[in-house]
Amino acid sequence: MSQDARVSVIIPVWNLWAMTAACLRSLAAHGAGENMEVVVVDNASTDDTVAELEPLGRALFGASFRALRMAENVGFARGCNAGARACDGDLVFFLNNDTTVTPGWLPPLRAALLASERMGAVGPLLLYPDTTVQHCGVCISPFSTLGHLYEHFPGKYAAARNRHPLQAITGAAMLLRRAVFADCGGFHEEYRNGFEDLDLCCTLRARGLKLAVESAGVIFHHTSQTPGRFDHDTHNAQVLHQRHARSLRPDLHLLAALDGYRLCLGPTLKFWLALPEEEEQRRNRELDKENFCEDRCRRELEREPLWRGGWLLLAEHLEKGNRQDEALEVMARCARYFPEHDVLLHLLRLGRKSADKAEQIAQSVARGISPMPDAGAHVRQAKNQARIRGDAALEKLLDYWLALHGKDARVPLLEKP
Repeated sequence: MSQDARVSVIIPVWNLWAMTAACLRSLAAHGAGENMEVVVVDNASTDDTVAELEPLGRALFGASFRALRMAENVGFARGCNAGARACDGDLVFFLNNDTTVTPGWLPPLRAALLASERMGAVGPLLLYPDTTVQHCGVCISPFSTLGHLYEHFPGKYAAARNRHPLQAITGAAMLLRRAVFADCGGFHEEYRNGFEDLDLCCTLRARGLKLAVESAGVIFHHTSQTPGRFDHDTHNAQVLHQRHARSLRPDLHLLAALDGYRLCLGPTLKFWLALPEEEEQRRNRELDKENFCEDRCRRELEREPLWRGGWLLLAEHLEKGNRQDEALEVMARCARYFPEHDVLLHLLRLGRKSADKAEQIAQSVARGISPMPDAGAHVRQAKNQARIRGDAALEKLLDYWLALHGKDARVPLLEKP
């Protein structure tokens, strides 16, 4: 297939006209010269989408635009499937309407997909509006919870731009061959606005196809703006379990190791990534209290936010300089990366000095350090599953947790720091 293969951009929408319009304008601005059509599937919107969609689409894309009007809100899966049936591109690119594309977004994705017949689907690097990472691949924790790898890390973070062996990517922005999508049966329509993308990724992998995020293609994502987006998660999780329970396995520890990091588990089963201990100690020695330089520390933290000691040094420096609000902001970022007991209590201590944020921070910290009921049982169950799968690395990590915490993983809820 040619690198100039026609791409059908399929955008399911339901209301939120201002976001749809911004998405379409960004596609027109950064898709000039591309062999591309745009298909918007309107799930019976009731706002300005009804009157404005077709005129704007025709003005921006001419004959390469079409609006598919659904008689009712059929949801994400059925809407996308309808768009795929109506399009004429060799490739289909499913795109949420709460996105805006950036210059040069499409060629790297198309090249990555067509580089190998074994590549099943490719997604872009998705960033939040604050330029931090929203999605560079789905990851699965030791306890089988789903997350986004390196979420909220700086958008230029090197590890977030690495290629990873992924089990799933988000359907918010996903490129694949139209024939492959049809062969997979499209998005499974039993889901209700969620988990359809995970199901499709499992189906692709079952056919021996790979998934990738191509970080050279960047799209901004405002995430989950549609009302009721998470209303059916329980139902959707049950459907996914019934269809693909054995297809998804914990992999966060493996993905972290590939990038040179380690996965840590706290007594309350909070987990986080960390530098190797020797690397952490080396950085701490190079920029200790006596050699501290604020600008250098900030630059290093932007490049490597998993330098725990750097956050603590910077917060201490700011606090000593009576820059309490800045110190609080630094510790809040530190706690996002390291939801550890001592870090959270440090954040709480600083938060108590802020009249505006004290209650909010106290509630956040309380959630972060609350003991998890039957934590030991959860770990033992996860360890047994790891052993059955032959995942020696995860089994070792969970064994280490059990040796440290045993049956009683109790942490005082709000002890004085």
